[in-house]
Amino acid sequence: MTSRGFLIRFIDIGLIVLFGFIMISEIEYVSQVDLAQPAPEEQEEPDLDEDPAFVTVRIDPDGSFVIVDPASNTPLGEPIGDADLLSGFLENLGTEYAADDRPLIVLINPHDESIVQWTVDVMDVCDRLGLGKSLQTGA
Repeated sequence: MTSRGFLIRFIDIGLIVLFGFIMISEIEYVSQVDLAQPAPEEQEEPDLDEDPAFVTVRIDPDGSFVIVDPASNTPLGEPIGDADLLSGFLENLGTEYAADDRPLIVLINPHDESIVQWTVDVMDVCDRLGLGKSLQTGA
């Protein structure tokens, strides 16, 4: 019986010491991490007067990029196998629409079996050229 009483008192003293440390400890935020936000000059208000032009870049399972006119659903040329060639083609297309004061928005449509890196490559090309982009996924 005495060992059981000693154990209960020992646990009781341990809990009192633990709660004492909790009561005297200061709980405050040591640091606050600010999340990344775009700079104010990068946040552009969409101009509702503009009529954007859309073009779809379809990414096939073999890694080729096919540029498709979304209105007629017809390819605008042969499949492109390189992101640099895609960049040149989209730059020319963006220049044509910019002459008409129409911003070009690229709809990226990757195939389910395509590699994600190819989608990232198209997004990088759009960012480099300053084109709007939207990722289209199958439902």
